[in-house]
Amino acid sequence: MEEKPIEALIEKIAKECEEATADKWTITKIVKELSAEDSKSIKVMRKKALEILQKLDPKAAAIYASFQRMHVRTSSQLIEGFDRGNIIKSLLRETNVPRGVAEKIGHEVEDKIKDLEIESISTSLIREMVNVKLLEYGHENIRNQYTRLGLPVFEARKKAEEGPYNSTVIMSEYNLLRVIPQRIGRMHLSSEIFIGELSDFSTRPVAINIVPEAGENPKDKIFNMLEKANMAGRFYSWRPNFFGANAAMALNVGKKTAKDAAMLFARASKAIFLNKKAVPAFNTLTLFEPESFGKGIERESMVAAANTVLKLGSEDSEPVFENAIAVDTKYKLKLLHKHTPKTVLNCRNAELALVNGIAFEGKGICTFAAVNLTLIALGCKGNETAFFEELGKKAKAVVELDRIKRKELLQKSYVKKQGIEIEELSSAIALDNLLEACKIAIGTEKISEAISFAEKALVELKSHLPKHFVVTELKNKQAKHRFEKKNTKAFRHSEKISEKTVEGKRLLKSKTICKNYSFTAKAENRKELNELIDSNIRIIEFEEKDQ
Repeated sequence: MEEKPIEALIEKIAKECEEATADKWTITKIVKELSAEDSKSIKVMRKKALEILQKLDPKAAAIYASFQRMHVRTSSQLIEGFDRGNIIKSLLRETNVPRGVAEKIGHEVEDKIKDLEIESISTSLIREMVNVKLLEYGHENIRNQYTRLGLPVFEARKKAEEGPYNSTVIMSEYNLLRVIPQRIGRMHLSSEIFIGELSDFSTRPVAINIVPEAGENPKDKIFNMLEKANMAGRFYSWRPNFFGANAAMALNVGKKTAKDAAMLFARASKAIFLNKKAVPAFNTLTLFEPESFGKGIERESMVAAANTVLKLGSEDSEPVFENAIAVDTKYKLKLLHKHTPKTVLNCRNAELALVNGIAFEGKGICTFAAVNLTLIALGCKGNETAFFEELGKKAKAVVELDRIKRKELLQKSYVKKQGIEIEELSSAIALDNLLEACKIAIGTEKISEAISFAEKALVELKSHLPKHFVVTELKNKQAKHRFEKKNTKAFRHSEKISEKTVEGKRLLKSKTICKNYSFTAKAENRKELNELIDSNIRIIEFEEKDQ
């Protein structure tokens, strides 16, 4: 974003001081002192202006301070400073109102909001106030252009009780207003944390891992899985994930039957997953016998089914899901043909599930939230005690969110009817740029020191989390974008692309991090892949480079 010239910023602050009833002599004094400032940050300059006003005109300072406390909660789930210019711009963009009328209404709505002496207001309430002004001036036709279509809170609650309601804007607003505590909602709006799938918070768990049920007929198992997956699209926020389909196909059957079932599974999946979402779904094929399946799996049949699914997937120009391979030893990879998948799930120490890029021991995810670790580091730079205090506050907020969400879902009759076992689901908390944030927090460029601090940060974080939580790296694009935008705006901090590409390899140096943190490491050849499996990395992205 292009910065405004210093003169324009000072002029803007001078106008704000005038509106706060400061006299011309005081404003001149403020302009003179601000002109000598080096900073081009509007936040820093407003703070300086307030300090001057408090000395010269306490009454104007109180009014000016109230202006600066006023924030707007936008429809894109952000908190921004109030600016009447946005009212004028939206009126001119959305209606054919004359500019003079738009400016007059913008001023009057701003004055009314200031009279209310509130710290924050939603864009929907501002729009309602503008509509009232339009009616007062006899512009009913323009009001009809500008009005917002939506539901009362009571109606939104009724719809949420009946089943998942597919209205992102309405349900996001409902959850922020009626379900999520205001202080935690503000953390999300200010990008200190990120609440995944906010619109579904009170109506859907986040993700499910579908495991085939026991049965004699492989075809019955396949259609049972696909039926569940089809239903999951309605009752879970993210696309469904499969685990152990090939092992189920091989249970008590021969190699040919397992291969035929695998072919049917791959083709039938295409018909089911026509409407793709941005979040990828994983089909994890196992090269070991899952504990839940018991005995009776013929290894050759299991491997044949896996190879068939991988082969068909590699031939598909638009695969419906990403195939992954789960191994309990690196030697099992030799059982595959040339179609080694991009993702390898390492189950060397425990039978893990892979759900939408997160590896953990569980059936699915109830709550997903992320913490802006970089923001904490920037705000507490050089102060370890403050860093851990802030990290603890954010962790406790996420745990409270999880408790509230589980309570809401357990009260929904359709959740019980669908057999969704909320108590059996895990939850995930994601961290952005773990290593880079730790470098910022302690002011070091030494990787060894950053890793040591990252270990402490993870231990501290996990001390605040129940056992059903998994700590994972942040991959969610929406959360990453919001965090980067916030960090740039608040601290003019930009992410280092080079650091992102090597973080996974650097984290390998710590057994503590590998044990407590679900992250993806990359392997470019078979040797690196085997080494990563031996290192107990949970998720390995394998893309063999040409030698």
